[in-house]
Amino acid sequence: MTRELQGTATLLKLALKRDRIRLPIWVVAVGLLLAGGGQELAQVFSSAEERQVRATIMGQPSGIFMGGPGYGLDDYTVGAMMANEYTLFIVVAVAIMALQTAVRHTRGEESAGRIELLRSTRVGRHAAPAAATVMLLITATLITLVCAGSMLMLDLPAQDSWVFGAGIGVQVLVFGAVGLLCAQLSSSPRSAVGLGLAVLGVAVVVRGVGDIMEPRGSWLSWFSPIAWSMQTRAFVDLRWWPLVLAAGLALLITLAAMTLQSRRDLDAGLLPQRSGRAHAAGHLRGPLSLGFRLTRTSNLTWLIALILLAVTYGSLAPAMRDSFADLPASYQAIMGGSDRAVQGFLDLAMTTMACGAAALAVALASRLHGEETDSRTELVLSLPVARIRWLLSWWALAFVVSAVVLLLSTLVLAATTDAVITVDGVYSGLLLIWATYLPALTLFASLAVLVYALSPRLTVLAWVPVLFVVIVAILGPLLSVPSWVTDLSPFHHVARLASDSAADAAALTWISTVAVLTAALAVAAFRRRDIPRD
Repeated sequence: MTRELQGTATLLKLALKRDRIRLPIWVVAVGLLLAGGGQELAQVFSSAEERQVRATIMGQPSGIFMGGPGYGLDDYTVGAMMANEYTLFIVVAVAIMALQTAVRHTRGEESAGRIELLRSTRVGRHAAPAAATVMLLITATLITLVCAGSMLMLDLPAQDSWVFGAGIGVQVLVFGAVGLLCAQLSSSPRSAVGLGLAVLGVAVVVRGVGDIMEPRGSWLSWFSPIAWSMQTRAFVDLRWWPLVLAAGLALLITLAAMTLQSRRDLDAGLLPQRSGRAHAAGHLRGPLSLGFRLTRTSNLTWLIALILLAVTYGSLAPAMRDSFADLPASYQAIMGGSDRAVQGFLDLAMTTMACGAAALAVALASRLHGEETDSRTELVLSLPVARIRWLLSWWALAFVVSAVVLLLSTLVLAATTDAVITVDGVYSGLLLIWATYLPALTLFASLAVLVYALSPRLTVLAWVPVLFVVIVAILGPLLSVPSWVTDLSPFHHVARLASDSAADAAALTWISTVAVLTAALAVAAFRRRDIPRD
């Protein structure tokens, strides 16, 4: 066994070097989200009465699905609020990070040919998954420290804070182990990540449905490892033993992945690959259709996520209307006033879904880096395909797919709201708002393409504008962001239901112009550099 693990330390150093930027960004982002969100919740919902109003909303089925099983709703302290409302979102974020990390350092290395090269030296068969496992342990430790530290900054009990942080950290190990297992089953990094995301989606749905079935969770909830972190009941009725279940599951899945690796050939997956057609269909003979084919699984995942978010927001509209008068004044201001509470809530829902669509646009445009790294760009450009056509096809793909996903989720939001409460002109109003978000989506796609065209290694910087918009749009009203900063956000100039205000036509024209000019700069930069760029 020692021979099989030989070279693990060397591969670990390589993994740490490759993730020296990615890992700190993830860890800092999680810490800022928890610390900043916790501070704002503590300030806005400063009294017990205001927190109980929020507890009433979170006690609705949609609130339980979005949040947690509802421990502490009868005495909604800041700690119970954080554990109930933030755990799921943080767990999903770190689970995605863990899946990508595990697959990137195992199946990704095999697909790139580096594992075969390393295995020709004194590197054992299990060195790569072992190094990835240690990498996950390091990541889980950092996430635990950051999450616990964020809770301690809120002056919450130390023991509960550490269990809360450990509950988040152990999910890194669980879904990282799932990523290791999927890397053995699938023959490509993309399919491995897709399979892992499917497992994550099932875990989220099973947890949500199980918690809705019975107060504080039912037997079905326990079939989801996500529920185990929530069942620690941090800041309410602390118990640590559910974390043992999660750690044990992570160990079992990791051992299973190691065992399966011994039973397969290098660069092959255990799941049989479906034979493709001898000749591509006519609609697949272009860079745009190729890009859509390569991203269809991730596009469907984003669509399902935003539709679930739309259903949740729409079904919460009556509870928001009934509880609006008891909400803090700052939240009432965000909702547009007592006579427009539902419309203001729908505006907030549209902003949240638009942030998701913007993230999708950047994610699709950033796939250009992966296409170049995997040598597909070089292969396509060796055919009679112009560089401009290749680049603009992915730019169009990012915009069109994000716009369509936002459109479908907008229609679902309107239909769900109309089914539970009467709102005049809900369809026409939300569709108008959707249309005013389109220039912003174009701008995000253009910025991401420009970053790739200038330097593929800096593609991560394309996420900075999305982060800025999320902070300004979601937290800006609570943080009292200066007006000149708010004006910089392209989401600030869209139409609103609560105030019956039309979009700022001049601002949207400027946004569209900047988006077109940015795309033109991307084309010029892309034509001047080599493929691939070292």
